[in-house]
Amino acid sequence: MNNSQIPSEREAASQLATAEEAASGTVSATEAPGAFMIALGIATSAIFSLYGVIDIALWYWSPVLYVPLIAWYAYWSRQRPKSRPALRHSGKYIAVMLFMMLALQLCTFWIPQTWLFAIPKFLALAAVFTGSLWIMRRETIKSRIKDGNEQAI
Repeated sequence: MNNSQIPSEREAASQLATAEEAASGTVSATEAPGAFMIALGIATSAIFSLYGVIDIALWYWSPVLYVPLIAWYAYWSRQRPKSRPALRHSGKYIAVMLFMMLALQLCTFWIPQTWLFAIPKFLALAAVFTGSLWIMRRETIKSRIKDGNEQAI
């Protein structure tokens, strides 16, 4: 190899940045969209906020809110390439997942008696669930890119 074929540092950095952009764009395209994650977090927080406010028989039917989300995800995933599962998740992903499970467990101790008290619970749960799902999505994308970079060709 002669010196004319060796790229300069600037060209090499530019090529690496282009490759990184392409990899993250491809991986992000196969993950669920951010709007879906927000809708999932809001639906979950709405279901768990209504516990104690509405009749228990009606509350058991509240997971029906997931039906349009499942239809949306099924329609969306048919138009996208199939995503390769992450081989291992990062410690941050696991920590956020455990935090979300703890928040879900702790929210069962906070039973609002009126709609007025259900609003702060909904807002708190929406922030926790949506933020947690968003971080978990980001960490999944990072770990899939890392796994893809570590695979031998």
